[in-house]
Amino acid sequence: MMRRTAFILLVSALTLAACTSSGTAPRDPGKVVLPVKQVSVPGRLYATKGRTLFRFSGTHLARLLVGTRLKDPAVTRDGAQLAFAQLHDESSTIAVSDASGRTPQSITAASGPEGALWAFAPRYSDDGRQIVYLTDRGKPRSSPQNLQPNDLAVWTYDVGRATSRRVVAPIRYTGGDSDPGFRPGVSDQLLYTTYLYGGTPPQAVARLTWTSTRTGVSVYLSPDVARNFQPAFSPDGRFVAFIRAGSGSDDLYVMPLPPTFTRESRPYPADGAVLLQSGIVSQPVWAPDGTAVAFLKLVNGSFDLFILPIATDGVIRATGAAQAVTHGSFLDADSRLAWSP
Repeated sequence: MMRRTAFILLVSALTLAACTSSGTAPRDPGKVVLPVKQVSVPGRLYATKGRTLFRFSGTHLARLLVGTRLKDPAVTRDGAQLAFAQLHDESSTIAVSDASGRTPQSITAASGPEGALWAFAPRYSDDGRQIVYLTDRGKPRSSPQNLQPNDLAVWTYDVGRATSRRVVAPIRYTGGDSDPGFRPGVSDQLLYTTYLYGGTPPQAVARLTWTSTRTGVSVYLSPDVARNFQPAFSPDGRFVAFIRAGSGSDDLYVMPLPPTFTRESRPYPADGAVLLQSGIVSQPVWAPDGTAVAFLKLVNGSFDLFILPIATDGVIRATGAAQAVTHGSFLDADSRLAWSP
């Protein structure tokens, strides 16, 4: 598989146990660790460790879907349904279940005429009627003697009709697109990351891309020869949190968005984004009420879960310091977070 896809599929060889309170963790303790001074999480916040799903709520930590290897949890706006990428030996599928992980059912196939299939990164639409996800379904047949690209494309699944269709064709030999999500409040706007080559000489870049599923029009929201990725809409659809890669850092930014796009604007919307958290940050997700952003951050060799309170009335700004929900827990930094009331 492509290098970026292979990285996504890397499965940690970790064992899991119940949570405890602890001090410093020089190496992976094999469990989710809460700090001595625990942070109360409003609603239900989902993250994974060692491909096992955990739910944080208040100061309570629950492990869900025990025995199922998964990544990229997603949740409906009302918190009633979960979706996730279920990992198999040589493939992955998108599965759905209730909020507690009971009765999971796959909505995509693990294989097809193309061979084994991969699917990742589901996200529900605002009304729960659609799921956007990534898959290499439809890729050319490949063999060691005739290698073909298996880049991930953006697809949508109609929950009522139980049918899928491809929305965006990826740029070949880039590993494909990533981080798709519907814009809240509208039915036809998608935001995702496009991976491509830009500049002279060409170099790998990542651009935030807006697409209308109704018209098929796509525009870039961030400049060329830069790396902006992992966009996440605020609950009202007016703002986007995303990661911007710099020299030795992956920083958290937030930008406002106009209601719609008909052409690429200059400056790009990402050019007006506000830096809210520096460091090695990953997988931002908004609180259901829009007053905070959760993310994973690398601290002392461990990716841990943090919540940053923010305000978007007037000037976008942090209203306090980021609070650590876990400590030395080595959470899966390549797995998306989900947050519901």
